Formats: sequence, structure tokens, C-alpha cells
Amino acid sequence: MILGVLSIFLLTSGIETLQCSLGVPVTIDYSIPEGYVPRPFEVTDDFVLLEQRGDSITIIPMVLDTLILPPVYAVSDTLEVEKEFPPPVVVVTRTIPDTTWIVPVFPAPLVHTIPPGLPQDYLHRHSFWERWGRTPSNGLLLPLILSVAAVLTALLVWFIHRRRNKLPSVDDPSVFRKSLSPLDEVQALLNSKAFVEGRWPEYYMDVDRLLRDTVAIRFGISSRAYTWRQIRRQLAKEKNGRKFTNNAAELTREITLQRYASWGGSRERARKFTSKLLTLREEWHRQ
Repeated sequence: MILGVLSIFLLTSGIETLQCSLGVPVTIDYSIPEGYVPRPFEVTDDFVLLEQRGDSITIIPMVLDTLILPPVYAVSDTLEVEKEFPPPVVVVTRTIPDTTWIVPVFPAPLVHTIPPGLPQDYLHRHSFWERWGRTPSNGLLLPLILSVAAVLTALLVWFIHRRRNKLPSVDDPSVFRKSLSPLDEVQALLNSKAFVEGRWPEYYMDVDRLLRDTVAIRFGISSRAYTWRQIRRQLAKEKNGRKFTNNAAELTREITLQRYASWGGSRERARKFTSKLLTLREEWHRQ
């Protein structure tokens, strides 16, 4: 509104005016007559000077409404007399509607809640942890941990004891007793898929299991982690142990070759050593 009234006043008063937009480059001519050399143009904070060429300057307006430009001083070539040339009136228009430029008046004086003095003078007011009181003692923490550990240990011992009572012992020969008779277990090997398909390492693994069952039943050596060499050492201490070792030497050698060396075989060879296992079980598989 004020800009429009000012523009109408300048136009009706006969003063030369120039319309331009805020932030848009505009070239202004000072109309200096020939024979005068203009001096460098004085720059203010109201605009940005892009270029000065003779008595023309190119600027970017940085303020609204009327832009007050400084005059230009020029010197005559012949008289060496400095003369002042006034600027035209530059009216800067807005690039967006007036309503977006209405800024509410900032409240004065500013109301704040910061206490007077230095920060260290009122820092204690923010010590919220003081309301928590004294830190709780850790005296009960250790007994509580020990109590929980004792309960867990007791539960673990009870569980292990119950499991041991529920499951038969590995050293108990009855573990190795099956629903079939000792001789029927050997005969069943000839009907197994391993025998039919010629999977000899798997077949002799069953042969090995049944022979170890016999050792466990007769001599009480039930550890499945023993090698046959270790079993022979254990049998040397038992009554008739050496006799059993000699009788089973050929079969244990075949088991070792088939299981750990993939010796290979045939059904005739497997029937031969199965018959050997049957003979051993018939003679030794009893307590």
C-alpha cells in the first residue's frame, strides 16, 4: 500500500523513477553528459554491484520500496572540475503478495525464565537425582546370587540323578540284550538292507556291534570307545580272555579292514564272517 502511494507521488511530481523487482538484476543509467569521466561507484548494503560501465551500473536490489542510490561524481576532461550527478529514483517491487511479508511485531522486552547470575549459581536446581535419596546398599545382592546359584545347582543334581536312575547303566550287560536271541540277531544281519545292497562298511558296523555285545555280556567290557586292540589288552586280564581273543582274531581283523579301510567284500565273504560271529556268540554269549 505504501509502495503504491509512493510510486504515484513520484510519477505525479515529475521525478524520474525506475521500476525493478527485489533480487532481480537491473541496469541504471545516470545520464552523465559527454566530456565527463565518472569515478568508481560507491557500494552500500542496499544492493549488490555487478558491473559499472561508464555512467551505467548493473545492480541487484536487496531492499524493498524505494532504493536510495548514492550519486556519481564525474570529472570534466578540460576543466578538471568534479561534478555530482544525482541518481534516479529506483522503486523496488515485491516478488510475492504483500500478505506473506507481514511479520508480527516481536515482543519486547523478551520474557525468559533463566534465573539471574552465572550458571553455576543455579545448577543445583536441576539436580533431579537428589530426590532419589541414598543409593541402595549392595549387601543383599551377593546372598541373593548365592541362593539362586544353590537352587539351580540342586535342580541340576536332581535332574542328573533322576536321569541316571531312569536310564540303564552302560556297564550293565542287560543293555545289550535285545528282543531277539543272540543267534537270531546274527541271522537277521543276512536280511538287512546293508547286506542286500552290498554296503559293507555299514554291514560290518552291525557285526562289530554284536561282537562287542558279546564281550560286554561275557567279560563286562562295555565301553564302545575302546578299539579292538584295547579290548584285547583288557581281555588278557580276564579268565579265558586270551582264548576268546584267539578265536575272534580273524573276525576282528575283518571288521577293522571293512570299517576303517573300506576293504570291500562280497556276499560270500560276508556270509563266512557272519557264520564266524554266529559260532562265537553260540559259545561265548552268556554270563
